[in-house]
Amino acid sequence: MTHRGSSLYVPGNHCNKLYRYLLGRKVQVKHGLEKTVEELDLLSSVQREDFSREFKAFFEAASPYLILDNGKLVVSHAGIKENMMGKINKRIESFCLYGDPTGEVTQEGLPIRRDWAKNYKGKALVVYGHTPVEKPEFKNNTINIDTGCATGGALTALRYPERELVQVSAKDVYYIRPEMRTLLGTH
Repeated sequence: MTHRGSSLYVPGNHCNKLYRYLLGRKVQVKHGLEKTVEELDLLSSVQREDFSREFKAFFEAASPYLILDNGKLVVSHAGIKENMMGKINKRIESFCLYGDPTGEVTQEGLPIRRDWAKNYKGKALVVYGHTPVEKPEFKNNTINIDTGCATGGALTALRYPERELVQVSAKDVYYIRPEMRTLLGTH
């Protein structure tokens, strides 16, 4: 769809991890990447090489964020601060992919992130996700639309410029974090 011009794409942290895996770099195969690797292993060597080549080119061509509607709208996987907009460097790319980690982790080993949107004062509406929320809410001209579709929540879209939310409930739970399986009674 992106190649045909009917969609736009910003990469996320899982895209970055898959990219590094396909380059042969050492990455931890967890937090969902294990499912992708299982699927890759089912492909023939030709299919896998084709996929790898196409995905790497697709990822390399992507910007870590998009500025749209003459700067009135910015889309980034994990968010972006106003002073980062219009610039690209490794620190900004990392922020767009992973948010603003404190360096601390939860009991489950997941990074704790600062709420960058709490202090956002920019004029551009920033649409982001990365950390699932139960209900999207506009906060300081930002909105997190990640409502956990992969884990059984909903897929959420923001209609712009109307600022209307559209949601579709997940048909299934596609991924359960290993640390959640015990709590949910699944294996």
